[in-house]
Amino acid sequence: MGKLITAAAFMTLMTMGCVQDPETVLSDSENIRDLLQSSGSVAMTPLDGQGERGGGKDAEFPEHWWRSLTSEEPMEFIFENDPAAGVCTVTVIRTLEAAFNIDVTHDGVLNPGVKPVSDIRCRRVILQRTGEETDPHGGWEVTHITPAVFSLNSGLEQQVYVQSMALYAGDELLWECRSPDTFYSVKDGLPVLEPGTQVRVEAEVLHTNPVYEPPYYVYVHGPCPAWPRHWMNDEGLWGDIAAGDGVFSYEWYVEGTSDHWFVAVDVLDADTMLDQEEDDYDSGAWGILALRS
Repeated sequence: MGKLITAAAFMTLMTMGCVQDPETVLSDSENIRDLLQSSGSVAMTPLDGQGERGGGKDAEFPEHWWRSLTSEEPMEFIFENDPAAGVCTVTVIRTLEAAFNIDVTHDGVLNPGVKPVSDIRCRRVILQRTGEETDPHGGWEVTHITPAVFSLNSGLEQQVYVQSMALYAGDELLWECRSPDTFYSVKDGLPVLEPGTQVRVEAEVLHTNPVYEPPYYVYVHGPCPAWPRHWMNDEGLWGDIAAGDGVFSYEWYVEGTSDHWFVAVDVLDADTMLDQEEDDYDSGAWGILALRS
């Protein structure tokens, strides 16, 4: 996984919370901050949707599991260059606390244990000043974004990572990423999904210290039918083209009514899924904004 924060010659850390007088002319950095705080293209979903009972696998899998958001810190911004140049790259960071609810008993009674989750989400954006100072946000607009990267923000060592992600409609490649540092144009570089179209997400993942077999479980989050989270497989099922090739897949017909979706690949350490008491939550994810056609 790429570095979460990129060092640059000019770096300024800024956070939310500054209230401006309406009569005050904002600086470039203040306009950029205000734009990023309200931009739908910069938002990073906390992956708290539920999935089908049993996780879509078998009796060895937890009967139920889901994340529930507890708290979320304001966005933080790291400016990688002086915006006076008219083009600015910014790292956007947001941390969250959540509960990983897991019930492994398979007794028909929902009685989950809770494991603490402390995550950090990060994405980089490029902005350009395309208008006048009197325009909204001082004429600045978001032109490019990277995928959002979800990582552990706790004292535990992260051992599971997403390595690649791709979206297909049939044989047509809609979007792919092999490095979370890759920038994509907001206007024409994001995946476009049409409701009713059959699409497939593929991903490769890594465990740095595998102990169990399988060492991890992989999921997709997005505008999927019935549940927003579904189990991905490398067993030649549900759109997986070749069993055992290390590429995990899930195929579905796009559903939803929103103009924007956030499609994510989410990998969880098998050790996290074996019990409902131990403080051993380990997960990583990549997510990208998808547009509706």
